[in-house]
Amino acid sequence: MNLTGQLVRLRAPEERDVPAIASLLSDPEVAAGAGSWAWNPYGEQDARRFLQQPDQRSADWAIEDLGDGAFVGLTSLSRIDYQDHNAAWGIWIGPPERWDRGLGSEACTLAVRFAFHHLGLEKVWVQVPETNPRARRAVEKAGFELEGTLARHVFVDGRLVAAHVLSAFRDHPLYERPATSEVSTWI
Repeated sequence: MNLTGQLVRLRAPEERDVPAIASLLSDPEVAAGAGSWAWNPYGEQDARRFLQQPDQRSADWAIEDLGDGAFVGLTSLSRIDYQDHNAAWGIWIGPPERWDRGLGSEACTLAVRFAFHHLGLEKVWVQVPETNPRARRAVEKAGFELEGTLARHVFVDGRLVAAHVLSAFRDHPLYERPATSEVSTWI
């Protein structure tokens, strides 16, 4: 299912995204925001493998900037747990010139609305390294609230740092209405 906001469109990742994924993740700043799964170097073969081996407990989307139609990153709901009605959320966007424009917050809002209104989940959570205040601000803007901090939890730049756990809940006013969607055969 494609999800469309005012700034971004979330759609199924495709083979045509492979060069952009590899190129963007070759930027150390972008790769750092992607987390531990984006090793360096991250090449086209790695991107292709990611697209060809989807996780059955995940929903992955390519992020398109509606301003120019460019592929700018990926976002995912992962660890989808229908018994406990929750999922993890993640994102990376690049290049850095695309940051601080609201693209990530809107992608987050669309994905979380999808989790609540289409998957029937009650909670979506994210881990944000303490070294990434930009990411924390973006998810707080999208209605996430701090639940706690895990000491020495993630490896960043060769050292263990704390990770903040933030969550959004279905009853938050920002998530009352479903994500705007375009019917697709993807999900």
